[in-house]
Amino acid sequence: MGHRSARLATLLQTTGNACAVYITACNPESRITSLAANQAAMAGLYEQLARQSPFIYRGESIDPSGKWPAEESFLALGIDLLVAKSIGSKFGQNAIVWMDSAAIPRLVLLR
Repeated sequence: MGHRSARLATLLQTTGNACAVYITACNPESRITSLAANQAAMAGLYEQLARQSPFIYRGESIDPSGKWPAEESFLALGIDLLVAKSIGSKFGQNAIVWMDSAAIPRLVLLR
């Protein structure tokens, strides 16, 4: 985080987008939630993102220490910061990762 991603810069450029958000709907407010609840939330998040962008890529966020469970996530291109923050808040997230055309991911706290 905080370093330019050449791969992301290339992806943004080739798709004609100037920004992106990396986001999850899993475990809102940092409370472990059931698999079924997380899957339902992720389906809702995908629907919300798909209204804003045709460029959505699946990912997984993994805690390197292994203390927090892996979380399904999405990288969605072309979603500006205000919209990204609104979507993250709607799904009870404490933070999102957002990047502009410089392709430098930054953590954006929502709470």
